[in-house]
Amino acid sequence: MEKEKRRALGHKAMNLFQIEMFRIDQDSELFETSPKESPGAGTRKAKIFVNEENLLYRIRQFGEDDKIGVLNFANPFVPGGHFMDGENAQEQWICRNSYLFPELRKFRRTYYYKNELDPKNGYISPSLIYSRHVKVLRDEKEDRILPDPRYVDFISVAAPNVNLIRQKGVKFDSATLYSDIFEKIVRVLRVFKIHEDRNLILGAFGCGIFGNDAKMVSLAFDNALKLKEFGGCFDNIYFDIIDNKPALAAFKKEFEA
Repeated sequence: MEKEKRRALGHKAMNLFQIEMFRIDQDSELFETSPKESPGAGTRKAKIFVNEENLLYRIRQFGEDDKIGVLNFANPFVPGGHFMDGENAQEQWICRNSYLFPELRKFRRTYYYKNELDPKNGYISPSLIYSRHVKVLRDEKEDRILPDPRYVDFISVAAPNVNLIRQKGVKFDSATLYSDIFEKIVRVLRVFKIHEDRNLILGAFGCGIFGNDAKMVSLAFDNALKLKEFGGCFDNIYFDIIDNKPALAAFKKEFEA
């Protein structure tokens, strides 16, 4: 899809939001600290799927009443990651096809500006934004507004930016990097857990332009999901990965071995 068309889709979504903003029921909360560990709901394990698929397609496979949680790979400095300019990565797909962007804008000072002031040498704050009941307008074809939209709970959080870490000349420490990724994943899962989002769409967190190693990220997800506190809490977990063959292979090896 051409950049101009992506830009037009984003503007269309925001125009529709302006029309509907007083009739929709969505809201957001900033989690600056991690929820405390709580007991799991049993020992039943979630079904885990790794697919080469667009998350917009996956969202449409759920029914209107299903509780869906989606992990948004946030740009930590700019709400929506310049999606209105036609940029095209995971967050931009979401924002030009949903009403997530207005929720992210609520935290310009408390999240995005704080990250600008202190990017933590590229590791980025573990704070996250939970956005409830966000309307998703289109499917993966992005060719029309669907008459039966889905409503999704999003968590927006930034992965560590390996390229920024190197740019700042910080000594690269794989153990510290893994710990940062693992901590953020646990936070994400805890927030989805307390909001009872039983079906999750995750993905190759930070394995695109942020330069994280997909083997490390998939291992962090695997280890986090095996924690007892998440037993019985989720039904289906999807790692939908597109336009990243190495990451897809790494996640398949980790979860399908």
